[in-house]
Amino acid sequence: MKLKGYRSTYHEDVRHYVQTEELLRYTGTPQDNIAISATTPTHHSILVYEKNQLVCFFALDEGALKTQYTSEPSAFVLRSFSTDARYLRRGYGKQALMLLPDFVRNQFPDIKEIVLGVNQNNLPAQALYEKVRFVANGRILQGPKGPQNILMLSI
Repeated sequence: MKLKGYRSTYHEDVRHYVQTEELLRYTGTPQDNIAISATTPTHHSILVYEKNQLVCFFALDEGALKTQYTSEPSAFVLRSFSTDARYLRRGYGKQALMLLPDFVRNQFPDIKEIVLGVNQNNLPAQALYEKVRFVANGRILQGPKGPQNILMLSI
């Protein structure tokens, strides 16, 4: 499995990425995030490949939004994490999140923490994040899709 920063050569893979309405209740689309990344250098769109197939997507945001999640200035907010609907329940999401700390250490050596907001109603996602050692930092934020528990992972 490989984590890769988005490049335009991956456009067709992203175009074929499948998200159901149910999945979109809690997350953003790769296309929306890639559009933000194109104009915002602090927003990094990351694709996750298993062999040659795009299986997961997320963004790492080091912009001002992070101050709502953490007091750590050298932090990323993990946003819009998803698995292509055709590849759910195969362990790809967990594997991608397990690779994330080393990816950040190698690509962004100044980052010390990754934080995220997970919708309180999205229990499967919360369980997944906790399995890969994200821990609640005690904060709850009102997100666009409901209250979010804030989880963090030290790098």
